[in-house]
Amino acid sequence: MKKFIVLLVCAFILNGCNDGELTIQTFNFDPAAAINSCGVNNGLFFKVKNNEALILKTPITTFANTVTPANSPRTLVINSTNQVIYRSFNSIISTSYFCGSLPPATPAVTEEWYASDGIAGTSGLIEVTTTQILDPTTNAVTGYNHYVVFKNISFSNGGKSFSYQNYVYGNFVTAP
Repeated sequence: MKKFIVLLVCAFILNGCNDGELTIQTFNFDPAAAINSCGVNNGLFFKVKNNEALILKTPITTFANTVTPANSPRTLVINSTNQVIYRSFNSIISTSYFCGSLPPATPAVTEEWYASDGIAGTSGLIEVTTTQILDPTTNAVTGYNHYVVFKNISFSNGGKSFSYQNYVYGNFVTAP
């Protein structure tokens, strides 16, 4: 009988609970790293980290050289015109991946997550705060800094999803 109980206990221990391939999906791009673009007219803005990219597709007018009032950022709803996409690749990519007329076949996209229009019934937003960059000597405007934050944003790959209430995308600088 003791052998049977020991065998039964060992069976329970070895049969442990399997939670499947549960992964909590997140990403973490350096908010201090500049937002890249291949040209002011293409409407594609991105950050690259090793084999990952966080892409913002929006009209260049999102980054108008107009200073926003304090605590009143320019606000855009995430939709088919203003898209946020996370991609994972099978090897390291560089910023040049996005700037060719035809994206290269390699590295290949292994995961793609699209931002939807919000968390629990709220609208996912892109907030842009624009300030002047001034020359410290002459006080002349040398450019504009556009600070981008995603609010109430949910990402989905069709089967899984994850969300951020507040995600700092970073800074994009334009010429005066």
